[in-house]
Amino acid sequence: MAIGAAAAGCTQPTAASSGADLELWTFASTHAGWFEQMAKEFEQQTGRKVKVSLIAGGTIFEQLLINLKAGGLNAPDLCDIEQGSFGSFLIGRSVPFVDLTSTLREKGYDKQLVEARQALYSWQGAAYGIEHALTPVTLFYLREPWEKAGVDPGTLETWDEFSAAALEVLPPGTRALPIPTHDWVLRQRGGDYFDADGNVAIDGELSIDTMNWMLDQERKGVFATPPGWLTDGATPAVWAEFRAGRLTSLYVPDWYAGTIASTADDFVGKWAACPLPAFEPGGRRVSCAGGTGLTILKTSKKQELAWQFMEFAMLRVPAVVARYKAINLYPPFIPAWDDPAMHDPIPFFAGQDIGELYSQLGKDVPPEYQSPYRPQLIGQELSPYILDVYQRRATPQEVFGRAADVVRAKQERGGTVG
Repeated sequence: MAIGAAAAGCTQPTAASSGADLELWTFASTHAGWFEQMAKEFEQQTGRKVKVSLIAGGTIFEQLLINLKAGGLNAPDLCDIEQGSFGSFLIGRSVPFVDLTSTLREKGYDKQLVEARQALYSWQGAAYGIEHALTPVTLFYLREPWEKAGVDPGTLETWDEFSAAALEVLPPGTRALPIPTHDWVLRQRGGDYFDADGNVAIDGELSIDTMNWMLDQERKGVFATPPGWLTDGATPAVWAEFRAGRLTSLYVPDWYAGTIASTADDFVGKWAACPLPAFEPGGRRVSCAGGTGLTILKTSKKQELAWQFMEFAMLRVPAVVARYKAINLYPPFIPAWDDPAMHDPIPFFAGQDIGELYSQLGKDVPPEYQSPYRPQLIGQELSPYILDVYQRRATPQEVFGRAADVVRAKQERGGTVG
């Protein structure tokens, strides 16, 4: 659908009642603040007003689905869609977002955006959104314990080298890192829970082998399962393990730096970052985790203006650099990577030029694939049971196989999700 073509029978967006020309919804307060700044600049340049609405993450997508079922009544013109919820909007006769594929191609943006990140907002060959962040997963590590051990983790090129070094040089009772999240590691190896065609892949050989490798690293003493980590992430108990010298590193994305700074600010300035060890010599040394994409709703009567704002906010170097400086999201917009402001020393990493690390790894970030059944697979069929795998109460084959069977059966029936 060409940008600017109005959807038949749609209602006037809620922006009209506020005197705005466009309305944009987001669920993240950090995004809202940055969008408001973009809206001010956009109004100064075009005279057109954008209303930014912050809606709680627990309700925004449910509300949007309700509005769309009502023919677009009170729906926004643009909306941030979290990657884990995007699949819910792929159910039905047509995707409710404007297809941006031809517009991105005609303007050359398809070559300027990291293709793997755009996969999160693409379905059946069409792109329906623009991703905010590169979300590269690298190794964060505390400098002191590794320096005392005389080892630079960045020089350990493979997981075999890393594991051997961790067991040899770290003090007794110290483990290298909490056991990572399975799909993050799987993507480093080139896999995912669905393949590029939307087929279920969680029970494939690569997925099962990855989980077994992670459990084996924990058994050997390289990975750890500190209290609360598997269910709640970086709890105070986990930070206590770091403070006590029983953990040294993390397998996490760029946005996790903010998590550490906000919950354990005594660690700021004590960290460094380096590429992940590869699974084989010369292999991929980065993964990815998370994401949010900005979309244009088909029900908007101002799709052309909505595209102009999207382009202004998401596809200009000054805009994405400003976003990085404001909310620490490293952009998937490649032209911004060489901007000097992207290479300022980062206090969290003791002055390290983290932008250089991410620019080196950026084009190798693996894809995350979408499916209408992805929210069900992860939220309903996997999340309640994967703890059993980590705690060895069930095998990966059992849990992944059961989840895959349920989703495949629903796919074959053509049933709706949820």
